[in-house]
Amino acid sequence: MKRRFFVATLWLALVVSGCAGTTLESYTPKGRDEEIIVATLMKIPKGIKAKSPDLIMQAYADDLYVGNFDRFIGVATDPTVTRIGKPELRQAYIQAFRAVKEISMDVRDFRLIVQSDRAVAEANTELLIALEAGRKESRSEVIRNEVTWRLKRGPLGWRIQEEVFH
Repeated sequence: MKRRFFVATLWLALVVSGCAGTTLESYTPKGRDEEIIVATLMKIPKGIKAKSPDLIMQAYADDLYVGNFDRFIGVATDPTVTRIGKPELRQAYIQAFRAVKEISMDVRDFRLIVQSDRAVAEANTELLIALEAGRKESRSEVIRNEVTWRLKRGPLGWRIQEEVFH
């Protein structure tokens, strides 16, 4: 009986301490580069909440590659379109913002590895969407994805070079 109580207490302590996952907002940077990278990545959820493609695009490099974007949009998209660049990504956000009433993004289970002038960040994202609906009717969706961001430090600072949806 004491062993079960000890195991249950230990499990609860791990969950409460944050071992179950770190959000992007609660991530504690371990240096100046990590601070800048986190600030760069924060532009994405902040831009989505503000419905500002300009703010979102600040996080991306001009020679951006986005892989498996059809998984982000959903199963109703053309599966042959699996690779897009920065201009197409901007247009996708503009169209998405027109089609929704409210939108926000949560970034969970955030992990970051920095090596010299390159970095890799991984996270699970949840895009929360409130759609226009009829009277007294609310429609909302949650789109979940596992995302990998590969960043590179350049003359303009840290920018996302590659974004891949798994």
